[in-house]
Amino acid sequence: MASKQVKISRISFVIVFVALIRLLSECFRLNYLAKEPATFTTLEPYLVGALICAVTCLAMTVFSFYVKSTIVIGIAIFTIIVLVFIKIKYSI
Repeated sequence: MASKQVKISRISFVIVFVALIRLLSECFRLNYLAKEPATFTTLEPYLVGALICAVTCLAMTVFSFYVKSTIVIGIAIFTIIVLVFIKIKYSI
């Protein structure tokens, strides 16, 4: 049972980290490939999401050092819910 939780916590960490990379790359995509220059208002939802992902990745790393797999999984679920809420709030 414990090894299954550790595997799930590692997978959840990778998912949140990939979300962080995706959010940061979207900022660069909007900046370089858009017809008009990107402003803070267009980048704000992506930067807020990236900040949330970065903080939760740090928290997940710290908890994984103490082998708190359940907490890591909970943080990952919370992060995904918050990112969906941000997407709904900013209508992106």
